[in-house]
Amino acid sequence: MDRRARRQCPICGGSAGTRAFPYKTRFNDAVFDYVRCRSCSSVFVDPVPDANTFALMYSKASYHDAHYIDCESAHYGSSARLLRAFLPVGASVLDYGCGLGLFLKALKVEGFSAVGVEFDKKAAVYAAKNADCLVFSIAGFFLQRNKASYDALHLGDVLEHLPEPAETLRELLAFVKPGGLLFVEGPLETNPSPVFWAARLFGAAKRRVKPILTGSSPPTHLLRVNAAQQLAFFTRVAPGLARLHWDVHETGWPYANGGALKRAIAGAAALLGGKRIFGVTFGNRFRGVFRLPDAAKP
Repeated sequence: MDRRARRQCPICGGSAGTRAFPYKTRFNDAVFDYVRCRSCSSVFVDPVPDANTFALMYSKASYHDAHYIDCESAHYGSSARLLRAFLPVGASVLDYGCGLGLFLKALKVEGFSAVGVEFDKKAAVYAAKNADCLVFSIAGFFLQRNKASYDALHLGDVLEHLPEPAETLRELLAFVKPGGLLFVEGPLETNPSPVFWAARLFGAAKRRVKPILTGSSPPTHLLRVNAAQQLAFFTRVAPGLARLHWDVHETGWPYANGGALKRAIAGAAALLGGKRIFGVTFGNRFRGVFRLPDAAKP
């Protein structure tokens, strides 16, 4: 029996409960459980992957090149235009977790001054060349002697990868000017959606047939939340934030690229995406823009 103490919930600080979908996975000779918080019901990975596992999961070759090298620019352009509605031309934007620099390029198209930060050093070098922007490694960014302040901080598909998202967000908000913006977008993997319900049903059926079944995917998403849990996280971490924009939408991921049945489920999810039913908005992704207090930084 594993008597190791479970980690606390990174969303609300509550205690870990039982395993939840997708239950567990084995990667780099270690087993990672998906457990549900007893307080807020968020799902998170336990234990946190070690430094070696993080390096394997997020190397440019195995992660960025596999998932983002051929991404279309439409999504990034849409997000940059959304930010442009709240900031003037020339405003400075820090893109933390900039990947291969696709959003940095979209920011420049909208007239922003863009700077990136990326975990993998090879990806950081690629992003700097791809977007013709200054891009730091994470270590290099936090070791700067003369720390700059930015008009906006962008986190795109980042929070779910962080072992301590609250601590990291607080650190990053110190780099935003008073009255500046926080722009966050990412997945809502447990939010109401036909894709989520189908995946959970199929997963439960597999587990019932083979209870010891263990996945083999790297635990890249350390958090799985719905819209209410995600909003509550921002309120808890930085109570002074003022919400300027919030939307929930649907992409059908990962079923949109699957077989006929999965594509049909993704299509049904797309029809419901963004619709509010019984007080809940359907969809698997969010975008939120928040303004920091004018008088002082959080």
